[in-house]
This record gives sequence, C-alpha cells and structure tokens, in this order.
Amino acid sequence: MSIDEATSLVDLPSPILFEIISRLPPTTLLYFKSVSKSFLNLTLDSEFLKLSCLTSPASIIINQFSSDEPSSTDTIKFLKFEDEDTHSYCHDPKLDLDLQHYFPIDPFWMVGSVHGFVCFNYFPDYVETIYILNPRTREYIILPEAGGIREWPNDVMHSFGFDPVRFEYKVVRIYQEEIYDDNTSYYKSKCQVYTIGRGYWRNAGHVMFSFMPYGVNLYAKIHWLVYDAKGNESICSFDLENELFESFPTAPGRNKKRYWYSRSLGVFGHCLCVCDNYVDTHFEVWVMKEYGITSSWVKEIVINISPECNDWLGNEMIYMLKVLDDGEVLFLWRDDFLFLHHPVKKTLKKLDVCAGNILASSHVSSSFSLKNFEGEVVNVF
Repeated sequence: MSIDEATSLVDLPSPILFEIISRLPPTTLLYFKSVSKSFLNLTLDSEFLKLSCLTSPASIIINQFSSDEPSSTDTIKFLKFEDEDTHSYCHDPKLDLDLQHYFPIDPFWMVGSVHGFVCFNYFPDYVETIYILNPRTREYIILPEAGGIREWPNDVMHSFGFDPVRFEYKVVRIYQEEIYDDNTSYYKSKCQVYTIGRGYWRNAGHVMFSFMPYGVNLYAKIHWLVYDAKGNESICSFDLENELFESFPTAPGRNKKRYWYSRSLGVFGHCLCVCDNYVDTHFEVWVMKEYGITSSWVKEIVINISPECNDWLGNEMIYMLKVLDDGEVLFLWRDDFLFLHHPVKKTLKKLDVCAGNILASSHVSSSFSLKNFEGEVVNVF
C-alpha cells in the first residue's frame, strides 16, 4: 500500500470509530482528546456521547469492612444496576475481593474511586497507610508516610481526585490540629498532596476550618462541608490544578443547634448537593443549580419519613451516591445499607446487598495500569 492509500484512524466509518473510542479507559480517552482538534471534536459528537453512556453502566463499589461480628471481612464488592425500569441490581460474588486475604490487617476504609483506581486508608496505632488499588489488574501501590500523627484530638481526612489539565491523580490529606486559645478551641487544617508518580508528599497551605469526612469530586475540585471556629457551616473546595482553597456558602436550613452528623455533601447529576436528615418527619436534598452561586440552591428532593421507615431513615447521616438514568437516586444510610428513592413515584426501596458495615462509591472499571506511573513500586496479587 502506498502512502497516499494509507488510511488513518479518522478515516474509519463513524460507527466503528465511535465504538472503538467509547471503550477506551478514562485516562487514555483524556490523552486521545489532547492529540488534536479532530480527536477532541470526535469525543464531543452527540453519537459518541450516547454510545459512551451505553457502555458505562451504573456501577457501585462497596467496601464491607470489619465489625464486631467474627465472620465479617474487609471485602470489596461490585454492584451494577441492569433493569432501567426496576433497577434490579447484579452482584457477582466471584468478583469480590477479600482484602484481608492479601493484606493481613483491618479495617480498610475506602477513600474514593477515580477511573478504576480505588484509594484506601488504614490506621493501625495512629500510623496511617494509604493504598491505591486497581481491582481489575490486581495492582496496588503503598504511599509513603506523611507528616502529622493522627492522634486525638487531632484528626486526618483523605480525598482522592484527578487533575485533567496535567493528567495527574492526587491524594489530598487534611491534617486537622486542634488549637487552644483563651479557653476556646478551633482547628487549623494543613493540606498535604501526593501526586501518583512523584513519590513524596508536598505541603499545600492551610485553612482555619474543621473538615467533615468524605470529599466530593466535581469540576476537577474536591469539596467538603467545613465549620469555622464559631460553628458556621460552609463549603470548601480544593482546586486540583492550582492547589488553592476556596470557600462559599452552604445550602440553606442549617443552624448551630443541629447535630453535625445530620448533613452531608454529594453530587446530584453535575451539581453539588447537601443531604439534610435532621428533621424527624422528612429528609431533604438541596441542589446548587449554578456552581458557586448562593441564590441557586434549590430544594430538589423531599422524602417524607413514614412511621415504618423511621427506624431506618431518621436522624442519621445519609450520603448521595448516584442518580440513575430515570432519575431514581441511590443513597447510603450511615454505613449500614443502600436504598433507592424515586422522586416522581415517591418510592423507597431498601437494598439487601450485604450485612455489616459498608462504605460505597461510584466506580468505573479500567485496565489502566499503575505501572504507567514512573517512580512507584507496583505490587501485584
């Protein structure tokens, strides 16, 4: 074949081309888009967007961690929702990973999942260990120890995110030190960042906030509910590209007399949301329709708590996990169980996935290897 007769990738028929690129791992797709304007336009095509949605089924990764029951283990499970009408879920036990079988320690706490990589932490005797694991390739790395001991009253929060500008995966560590001043106390929170492939932690400044657990990823930023020295609640974000903090007002309805564990931060579609479960009679979800605009907070969901639901729905932390295709919403109640709510049909469905304590996160499986990151010691099990 002559040079003139050679066929490039973009010369393939559109259906075949879209089928190929829709199956690329997320990180590979990001590199693909950066090669040329033609490749970028392909990923913005409406046909590709439709196909990529079809090839990315709703998936949840569940971290079942040890409790007082002797039979419980540190296991990760994978849950997929198959029927778009009834949202029956599929769980294949053969895909479960018993982390305790490979790591003879417990418990593991899942920090989050990004592009198939899952971040876990482990705190034996105040010394923390952070793992990045790809369950599909069975590869993992262990991050070096960071400064600042997690010992009461000081505390540590971790989050895991991705910077699409530099194509970097980052673990963000918030070390919260309690400061006493004139019979009052407040928290000084120091931020440390580990970029996978660099091999060391870097300091990224500090803020005078107390952070709630479980950071939320949106728009290449990690977000937390935070509290200042006077107990006022706000939302604090950390930009993963420029590594700067910013804060803005939280959802309405919060007052200092409420329990701190009644509200959590999440993502509703492509918007920040606050789940508020303080009132005995109902549970609310507030959605920030325009990012960073205080006046755009809207009460999107109200779930009335009937007497038969009061024993498993009231006055505890509820986390938003995923909005399914037809608008039905998947929640995690405390660390006990998952449940589905349909805002239009007003239905509640408790899911009997596994017994014991659980954490959960959205997850997209990927074969992207940790060995692509130079400088990391990659283990395989």
